[in-house]
Amino acid sequence: MVITLDKHKKPLGFTTEKRARQMLESKRACLHRCYPPVIIIKDIDRRNIADLQTYRIKIDPGAVYTGIAIVCNETNMVMFYAQIEHRGISIHLDLLTRNMIRRNRRSRETEYRRPKFKKKGVYKSPRPAGWLPPSVKSVGDNIINIVKKLKKYINITNCSFEAVRFDSQLMDNPDIEGIEYQQGTLFGYELKEYLMQKYRHTCQYCGGESGDKILEWEHKIPRSRGGSDSIKNATLACNKCNDDKDNLTPEEWLVKLKTNENPSALDEKRIKIIETLVEDSDYITGSNRYSAWVTSSRRYVEKALFGIFDNVECSSGGKTKYNREKILGLPKDHHYDALCIGTIPKNGYSDRTNGYCLYIKAMGRGTRFRGKINKCGIICQKLAPRAKRIFGFMNGDIVSCNKPSGKGAGHHTGRVMTRYSGYFDIRTTHSDLVTVNYKHCKILQFCDGYQYLLKCAIPPGN
Repeated sequence: MVITLDKHKKPLGFTTEKRARQMLESKRACLHRCYPPVIIIKDIDRRNIADLQTYRIKIDPGAVYTGIAIVCNETNMVMFYAQIEHRGISIHLDLLTRNMIRRNRRSRETEYRRPKFKKKGVYKSPRPAGWLPPSVKSVGDNIINIVKKLKKYINITNCSFEAVRFDSQLMDNPDIEGIEYQQGTLFGYELKEYLMQKYRHTCQYCGGESGDKILEWEHKIPRSRGGSDSIKNATLACNKCNDDKDNLTPEEWLVKLKTNENPSALDEKRIKIIETLVEDSDYITGSNRYSAWVTSSRRYVEKALFGIFDNVECSSGGKTKYNREKILGLPKDHHYDALCIGTIPKNGYSDRTNGYCLYIKAMGRGTRFRGKINKCGIICQKLAPRAKRIFGFMNGDIVSCNKPSGKGAGHHTGRVMTRYSGYFDIRTTHSDLVTVNYKHCKILQFCDGYQYLLKCAIPPGN
């Protein structure tokens, strides 16, 4: 379905692809936006329409993917599907890199300075109440931003939102109860002291074979590989084992140790202990990072939705699953989960999307960092500011081009990557890379920080 606007760019509703193509060919309409497809009908005024259809947007939030469905309130027809792919994990990794660079700089140059935000021996954070980490906030901002864009083009009056909450303690241990549930495992202990007591002051990789008396808190799954700081991912290791393990997982380190042709007595002891650790399939459970992100950003997104819509319906994940499996019988996918949120009509919905879904991937808008760093993370060269647009194009713009000859000759559409030479790379919707001169390119849609792909999803009933 194609979104339609009147001659004053006010939302009208939806029309079929065939009807939209006919109006474009007869010059009754013009293309306003490619993703999502929006056209302006030049001879229609919204004020002359008595009964304008209204729509409800349904949102299934997630830390990695968020599903969106738009249904008509009057006809119970599904008009639009979308999935948002967030970039919270990439922001999290960038923050870790920045943190290491800042620590490196402080230890080299500014160790003599008083720590930031420390006054009279007390740390006072400037963060306001309700502050969220950038990685978590970006997830909520993506949802809010896309909802505002859709409301601008569609007459959306209602909203259904899955207000999910996860209890990470019950997820790890369903049988936990009483004081242990209320106070937690580390109540009354510092983390390292707890590990010392639990593992009897012994390295859990070599059993004390290295002779290193310095014991450290060690991540079984490194933070750089997605591991968390929770107690289930923590163990006790000597300084030598911690350095030798580096950022490997226990399985990878075991393979590396076994490849040594002449293993030392220390390596043989490590192999024996790590084999026992890896054989235990429950030595570490999956990270609850994503469930914590969804729980943390829930209130932030809810507050924004209540400010956008007058009528917001909050539902639970259990009801969504029941509606999808027992009532509508849809396959498991993010946009189908969104459709099953909240109240469902008795006769279900009729699908007018033909199985098509708009996939939206958050890409960001580049970086403000203008410099080069060496392998130690030290800034070794500062670069002068440069113009964002080159020959009228900017990285991320959606363009169409007609390459006259050479490799990849023909018509292409996709995101552009600019160069000062004037020869741009275009990443097409089929993930092909085409190099073409800027003179053959035409902007279809300016960069807004997202990458779009409209394709057929899993058809209902298949």
